[in-house]
Amino acid sequence: MDSRHTVHHLVRQFAGLVALAWALAAQADLVVIVHPDNPVQALTERQVSDLYLGRAKHFHLSSEEVGPPASILEYPANSPLRETFFRFLNGMSLSQINAYWARLRFSGEVLPPTPIADSRSMVQSVSRTRNAIGYVDAATVNDSVKVVLRLKAKE
Repeated sequence: MDSRHTVHHLVRQFAGLVALAWALAAQADLVVIVHPDNPVQALTERQVSDLYLGRAKHFHLSSEEVGPPASILEYPANSPLRETFFRFLNGMSLSQINAYWARLRFSGEVLPPTPIADSRSMVQSVSRTRNAIGYVDAATVNDSVKVVLRLKAKE
């Protein structure tokens, strides 16, 4: 087999792996989590989107009652989990969300959420901080956090 065929074969294998990874990510449920003592019992996609896009700074307990300030935790800018979260939440791509935050940072209006390295650290951080909010793959959740929203791929 010559080098062109080998490269072509490797490219096809890589493309197949990327497609498989996207398919698996699209099937996974993501959950939005808070500390168990947080008074919030459930959040809407809109409320979570507003928190993660810097348009809201507090949890909402009801249509009239504003709750405590939210300590928003996030994954690094190029995290695949972050991309899946925003696609599920509001259909934004990773490049769109990164551009959005770059504009906000430049304007000085809002600071971006606190970055957390991985899902295990996300669960630990949320479980230790009463006003924290984060998101993880549903399989990562344990009883140290409370699920307030389950996200699935948009059909």
